[in-house]
This record gives sequence, C-alpha cells and structure tokens, in this order.
Amino acid sequence: MNQNSEQIRPDLSLDIAKDQVLTPKQQQDTIMRCLGEEHCQIKEIAGHRILTYTNGEKNYILLHRAVSYLGNPHPIFKKRVQLPHWYKEFCEDITKNELPYDVRFIGVYHYMGAIVFVDFLKDTYLKNIVHNSSAHIYINDLYQALTCGIFHKEDMLGNHIYAIRCNKLANYLCGKETGQSILFALFEKFNQGFTFGQWLNVLPTVKEMEQANWPEWKQTEWPGWYLEYKFNKFTIDNGTSPHIVYTGLSNKSKQNCVFDFDIWFKNAQFYGDLKASDITAKKAPGNDQTTFIECINRFGKFWYVIYEHETKKDSEATNYQEVRAYNRYMKKNDELSYKKRLKTDVKFMKMTILELNRINFREALSEFNQGHQPDGSARNPKFMIKKKDIDRFVVFRYNYPTK
Repeated sequence: MNQNSEQIRPDLSLDIAKDQVLTPKQQQDTIMRCLGEEHCQIKEIAGHRILTYTNGEKNYILLHRAVSYLGNPHPIFKKRVQLPHWYKEFCEDITKNELPYDVRFIGVYHYMGAIVFVDFLKDTYLKNIVHNSSAHIYINDLYQALTCGIFHKEDMLGNHIYAIRCNKLANYLCGKETGQSILFALFEKFNQGFTFGQWLNVLPTVKEMEQANWPEWKQTEWPGWYLEYKFNKFTIDNGTSPHIVYTGLSNKSKQNCVFDFDIWFKNAQFYGDLKASDITAKKAPGNDQTTFIECINRFGKFWYVIYEHETKKDSEATNYQEVRAYNRYMKKNDELSYKKRLKTDVKFMKMTILELNRINFREALSEFNQGHQPDGSARNPKFMIKKKDIDRFVVFRYNYPTK
C-alpha cells in the first residue's frame, strides 16, 4: 500500500504525500536519458536482461530499483530499495566468470519531477542479502543530493551510500566528481591528529591546557573544553580560516560573529557547534531554542559536530583519590567538590556531523528543562539532540577502529 511519507520537491521544500514510484521501464528510460542513450544498452547477462552503460573503456551494469517508503510503523523520513536475492548470485557469477563489468546497485527516487539516484556500494550489502533485503536511505540524504549534486555518507552499519542528482550521474560513474567536500577533508585531517582511542586523565589534560594558556582550563567539564582547545589549535596551525574559523571564547568578537556558536564555516556561510558527549548518553546538549531557530532561518543549515567518549569517574572505593588531587590542584577548599560528577578519564571513540536544515531540524531536537538561574529567574529553554535515529541527520562520521 502506498502510504503518505516525506517527499522532497525540486524546489527543496518538503511534502507529506504518497510515493511517485517509477516503473522499471521508466527508471530505465530515466537513467538512459541522464547518461546518454548512445552509451547505454540492454543486454542478456547471466540469465537476466540488464541495463549496461559504457563510458570510455569502463563498462557498468546498473541494477536499478525504485526508492520507496517502507510503510507503517516505520518513520516517514526513511525509505528503502529492495535488493532481491538474485543480486547476490548475479554478482558472484560476474566475478567468477571475470566479466568486465562494474556492478552497481542503483536506487531511483522520483517526486514531482525531482530525480535522485542512489548508489548503494554493493560490498557490504552483498554480505547481508537474504530473500528481499532492504537498503535504506533518508529524505535528508536525498535533500543533500539535490542541494550539493553528489552526497556521500557512511551509515551506522558501515554501508557507503552515494546520492546523486540526475545531471551528475555520468560524472559520478566515471569518477570526475566524487562529492568530496573540503570541510569533510579538514575534519578528517583533524581526526587523524586527535587523541582518539587514548585514555585522557583529568590532571595531565588540565595541565596541558593551563600551560597553553587556554582560558577555560579550570572548567570542571574539561573534556568539551579540551576538544575546543585542540580544535582551535588545529585551525591556527593549519590555516583553515578560508573555510573553518573557530569562534569560541574571545574569537567571537574578533570575527564579528552574529551568533554565539563555536564554528563559522566562512566560505559556505553557516554556523556549527562542537559538542563532547558521553558515548552512553541517549541525548547530547543542544543550544538556546530561539537563537538556534533564528540561525537556521538566516543561514539555511547548521552543523552539530559531536565527539563521543567513553568515561570513567572516581569511586568511593578509592576514597576519591583523583578527585581530591584535582581539587587540591585547583586550590578548592572542598577536596570532594564535584566528587560524583567529575570525569577522571575519557577516551574519544567516534564523531558525527549532523546537519540540521529547514526540512529536518524540528524533528532532530527535543526540549530540555533547564531549570532556573541562581537568582531564581528561568533559564532560556534549550534543545537536546536525540541520539536515537540520528542517522537521518548524519552527513559525516568517523569511528575509531577498534580492531
């Protein structure tokens, strides 16, 4: 049954409506039109009539299926392509017989004239195809393709997915355009030098920030400030200012920033915020509601850059030795200050970049009860980022390899 779900229009607005699925023949005609009919043929290969595409010396087999909503009770922003069992046997035959084809699993999304192709890189999917398996795609991924031309992401299961606007399909297949972003490349470089997979102890880390004259070295929630310290150092050492400017602390006034967030993506003209979060937490702290919504409306999108860490805390069994040492170093009168909450060790294990934009930000965030200021006045309401189902918002991720 064709049920209402989220749909993206060519003008990038969002509808709640039924899928407008193309028939197999319409999918084939659409692909051939985008690639040039003179480069495409229907051939009998391994017992199946298959759409093939030739570009120069490289030959492709395009196994195409419609992108459609999964149906209730699945969330309306989640769609799929069904991968039939014969795909697996077919790919095995191509490999065994050394046929000169690059096989691609292509999803075809259509709504009101908007066309997006989705290349589900087959290697990981082939391991899991049983009967009619599903490969999933989110409405935000399709939005990214229509906005950027080519969008790549790794999902939470390690599958690599490319969403491609129709006028980019030929360049994508021949490798002329890959969807690589200078911003993602810079974050990759930062991640390569960051302390992933290493236990950071509170006192040495605090002393490192103190010796570097980092203004927030005394903060008890030190993991987040250490992340900002390292990121700020990276932007300075690598001259990232044409693309990424750290606007935390006193840099905000120097950069004439409109909003109080950590990162200004200068060339791309939008803001972002760095967050350190316990990997076991179900939510990560967000920002002031009014300011955040104003920022989205003004610049169109916003990035949450979330670094997640494993966490250790001191224990009564050890008589809070590390807490006491920390508080003595900080010259606090109470050696047991913050004893239940102080993170004595953290180990950063993964990061994700979530893009919140006009079509998805309302569903990404939930309200967080901030309580009151010390003087009794109510704090401005803030959002909390839901970690459940965040894959629909992810535009970039990094997981520290554990093997």
